[in-house]
Amino acid sequence: MQTAIPKASQSGSDARRVFQPGAAGSAPLGTGCVLSLALSAFALLTACTASVGGAGNPSQGLPSGNGGQPAPSGGAGKSGTGSGGTSGTGVGTGTAGSAAGAPAGTGAVAAAGAGAGGIVIPATPPAAALVPTSRLARLSHPQWANTVRDLLKLADISDVEANVSGDAVVGFDNDVESLFVAENLRSDLADASVKLAQKVVGDPAALARLVPANAPADLAGKAKSFITTLGLRAYRRPLTDAEVTQATTLFNQGPALYPGTDAFTAGVNLVLQFFLQSPHFLYRTELGTTVANGKIPLDDYEIAAKLSYAIANTMPDDALFAAAAAGQLKTPANLLTQATRLLTSEVGATARDHLHFQVLRLGAYDGIVRDATVFPDFTPATPAAMRQEMLSFLRWVFDQGYGVKEIFTSPVGFVNKALAPIYQVAGTFTDQVTKVNLDPTQRSGLLTLAGFLSSYAIGNDPDSIHRGVFVNQRILCVTLPPPDPKATPLIAPQPDMTNRERVEMTTGVGTCGAACHGTWINPAGFAFEEFDAIGKFRTTDRNKPINSADTYPFTDGSKSYNNAVDFSKAISDSSQAHGCYTRNWLSYLNGRAVAPAEMPLADYWALMSRAGKMSIKDMILAMVTNDAFVNRLP
Repeated sequence: MQTAIPKASQSGSDARRVFQPGAAGSAPLGTGCVLSLALSAFALLTACTASVGGAGNPSQGLPSGNGGQPAPSGGAGKSGTGSGGTSGTGVGTGTAGSAAGAPAGTGAVAAAGAGAGGIVIPATPPAAALVPTSRLARLSHPQWANTVRDLLKLADISDVEANVSGDAVVGFDNDVESLFVAENLRSDLADASVKLAQKVVGDPAALARLVPANAPADLAGKAKSFITTLGLRAYRRPLTDAEVTQATTLFNQGPALYPGTDAFTAGVNLVLQFFLQSPHFLYRTELGTTVANGKIPLDDYEIAAKLSYAIANTMPDDALFAAAAAGQLKTPANLLTQATRLLTSEVGATARDHLHFQVLRLGAYDGIVRDATVFPDFTPATPAAMRQEMLSFLRWVFDQGYGVKEIFTSPVGFVNKALAPIYQVAGTFTDQVTKVNLDPTQRSGLLTLAGFLSSYAIGNDPDSIHRGVFVNQRILCVTLPPPDPKATPLIAPQPDMTNRERVEMTTGVGTCGAACHGTWINPAGFAFEEFDAIGKFRTTDRNKPINSADTYPFTDGSKSYNNAVDFSKAISDSSQAHGCYTRNWLSYLNGRAVAPAEMPLADYWALMSRAGKMSIKDMILAMVTNDAFVNRLP
């Protein structure tokens, strides 16, 4: 069975945001046929442009290219102008496999109220700004897979998921601007619907899980109960009477298409395929048109879907559906309750992992290989342990109620038997990671964990240049200029030359790379010279003392430091780190780049974070409960 899936128009400024229906009409049903239905809903979706009021300028390019699954590979980044708040502007561009720069200046807001370190905080936050947004947001590949599992109550769909095309995205993998249905994906989704339906109808227990417990015994009543119950969950809203009639008509043709099969099972087979190919399943929609006070409030079901995909990366759960059915989500207190519940659940933690996986390039860890004769402490199990440690550390920061500052200042690791030798910690360890306190004179947060340090190496030496690029782009959202075309490779390792000396000779003072490398890249990378190519602490390099001291030009003012601990502290105090982390979350939760009009509020959250007055948890909750999240422009 194959239904028409909206695909993107390839012309005009809204090339990926105005959808066209499939072929009209319907083919007669019969054994072995392909069903092509022109849903009345398609006409409705086609009539709705995906954005209102025109497109806004993205204020940043976001991470792309994550070095492995689950995030797709990166492509060229977006460019755009963006306000850096009250003061400071910048241009953000993204490049394949790198984080793109957000605005260079996060801006300063002058207002009453003082925070930690004399940071001035406005007496009241700026108003949430409504900006042009998509009314049709196609589910990303991970969202589709998560939703299928939750909708059909299947534990494993990996055999089907593996044959559905991924997305070539710029920015986060849920960026609506990059998600459309090309012909190959259209075909893959149609094939997947057939296989998924068969998984259900071919397993009596799986089918029974989808039939309401109170369904009538007669075929017609049982069919209607199944259609209305599953349809609500598939479309993330109650079906209209016309949609129920349409699905029932299709259900009743099941026995003719699948002769010899139980009538109910045959009907379910067709309806499942139908729902799984519907645009109402494949897209999260905001189709309301009632204007109130110059804006269109989302209805409860639209809020439920938007909230769930933002925080949990999947469809609403039963509790959220119940809240929507009761009309509770337009009440700020109830919305906050549901958002908090989702965010602090295991599914919420997994979604937070998904953001960090993309921003921090955790997929690249799979490609880390080291010479066992030079690094006997590095084993085939080490890369996976490094990734697990990074995610466990970030979960711990969140669970402790900490903010962005503690990401860079907490001397804590999550160690198992593969990582213990690298950190040189005593004790008995298993394959499971265990929280340990690390030496605070050597380790200070995320940038001194073995994963980041080991992911950048050239041969047997640390890759100081790309460590520095990572810090600039992924942590501080600095836009770096492209490499000079006259740039030359690093000179070959010399027995009497440290890694830093070799990098400085190639890119330091007097070289073509001096301006960019000497100002931003090298100072950030050299801070980590005390860590070798697997992230193990060292004090010498080729029998010479390590030199990790340098100065970095933060927008708040240049800061000098002696080592990675000092530099991490400087990062934790910088407006750039707080602004970068804030904008990444805002972009991820909304599935789009941060618009210039949203920057004052984003800057306020970053300022609160920097002052130690807003935890990561509170920041995320503020982003999904403000006026702009639950309304849209007419």
